[in-house]
Amino acid sequence: MATDEIGSLREELAQLRAQVRELSDRQAIRDCLHRFSKGLDRLDKDLIVSAFHPDAVDHHGAFFGGREEFAAWVDNLLGNEWDSSLHLLDVNNVRIDGDTARSECYVLFSQRRIDGEGIDFGGARYLDELTRVDGEWRISKRKLVIDWTGRAPAMVFADIPEYQTGTRGHEDPSYHPLVLTPPGS
Repeated sequence: MATDEIGSLREELAQLRAQVRELSDRQAIRDCLHRFSKGLDRLDKDLIVSAFHPDAVDHHGAFFGGREEFAAWVDNLLGNEWDSSLHLLDVNNVRIDGDTARSECYVLFSQRRIDGEGIDFGGARYLDELTRVDGEWRISKRKLVIDWTGRAPAMVFADIPEYQTGTRGHEDPSYHPLVLTPPGS
């Protein structure tokens, strides 16, 4: 093989490595943001905390502080105001520069009020700075921006026995192996 061919192959390999690294980083960032979202919806403090570095700061509207305090604040707020929530993410803007990334993550959220007054919903964005430490991407800074909110009447599917309802915490079916049984079994 000629020297110029070897050089060309090395260059191509270097480009492929860089592309795989960027794709892997993007997926790790998405996984981090989705882990946070599941933590919110299942009120799983450990998942929420795991999305942040130990010295991270979150500015979440009325809340400003670290990850442990944030997880406790969320547990109190969501646990006392809403009995169910759903956060849908669209991680559509990520810029990676070495071991630092900036992300703008669009969020559609809905939260059913405990008092039966309806479902609160809205559109928001997480503006994040994430850093890779020891090979793991986590949030180091976060700011929540609310773009719009609304409220609608709530309809409860729990009264329809054909549908399994989600729960908060580790009792939720997503934490367990999937077992399917035919209706009426």
